[in-house]
Amino acid sequence: MRKSLILGLVLSLFLAPCMIPLASAQGSPLPAVELSCGSDPVMDVHPTSDAEATLVCTVTNPTSASEVISITKVEWDGVLVEMTLSEDSFTLAAGEEDTFEILFSGQTKIPASVQYSFEIEAKVESWNNLPYGQLPEGPWVANTSHIGDLNIESYGMVELLLSDVTTRYMELSSEVEFNFQVTNKGNADDKMEVTFANAGDLEAAGFTFPGGTFVSENVAYQGTSSVKFLSIRAPSEVSSDLRMPLLIRAQSGDDDTAEFSEINIQLDIKAASSSGGIDGLDSLSSDDTLMYLSIGGGSILVILFLVVFVRVITKRKPKSKDAPQVAQPIILPDEPTEVSSDTEFDDFFSDLDQESPAVDEFDDLFDDL
Repeated sequence: MRKSLILGLVLSLFLAPCMIPLASAQGSPLPAVELSCGSDPVMDVHPTSDAEATLVCTVTNPTSASEVISITKVEWDGVLVEMTLSEDSFTLAAGEEDTFEILFSGQTKIPASVQYSFEIEAKVESWNNLPYGQLPEGPWVANTSHIGDLNIESYGMVELLLSDVTTRYMELSSEVEFNFQVTNKGNADDKMEVTFANAGDLEAAGFTFPGGTFVSENVAYQGTSSVKFLSIRAPSEVSSDLRMPLLIRAQSGDDDTAEFSEINIQLDIKAASSSGGIDGLDSLSSDDTLMYLSIGGGSILVILFLVVFVRVITKRKPKSKDAPQVAQPIILPDEPTEVSSDTEFDDFFSDLDQESPAVDEFDDLFDDL
């Protein structure tokens, strides 16, 4: 009897709103809540973005009595992203609704393959001033929840790698090949494309492209393409010296908004008239010019050395400190006498007994210098 009485009192509290005249009786006579959210959020994680996403939800009291409603996170498995609620409690009159936001904030450059599931619950904490703990358990208390996924938006970013970016000096009808690679710096697999961006202007000037003006390759996330090749052939004739830029551009094939990676290389061609006759010197490369100048300078130094050496030899004059000798007259004897062999040889080598010059021969050589 006592349990029946208590149950009767509780039911009377729930049925009390039904006693209100029909003009004011609106909505469910039992505790309930409605929750609706927008489509699953997508986070922009480009390096220049804020790496944030927002999901707007609406909570509604569909009953004929006031309610206090709480919002809680039931499931969230995010590691690189944090999930927060702008509000988590609402007091709503009968038929009233309110909105709140689910905020997602994370890091930039998160891979596009990442996906986080979440679930939030809207729960009736009190109904018609009756706390939740005193509400009867059962299906007549209609709490609700929302389940969704946070997705990461993909973006493209490329880097063109070319080792030699110097000016190309080309002969008429000659061909130059460019070898390059492309690095995928986006957050997803991408189709990398490389093209001669100003091919139209070059074709108008007489250039041709034996292998085409475009190559592409699918490159994995954070990967680098294989070595690619594109070539360009110079015109067969030009009326004057020609200098034009070649713009090599790499771009994302999956993200039209991604920035290009570009390298500008100069193409330099000499006209045929500037390579013949006296003007042939103009066609020499800088390396050839330096080589010929070095040879010429060395030749000049050798000639100067020979001139100085000859002058030194020809101008050298022997010096002697002794006075010139005067020939003595020969006095014939009155009578022939026998000359001893010893005396004859002594007279023959008498000149050798004279004192030699004191000045060294090499000193005279350096005196002229």
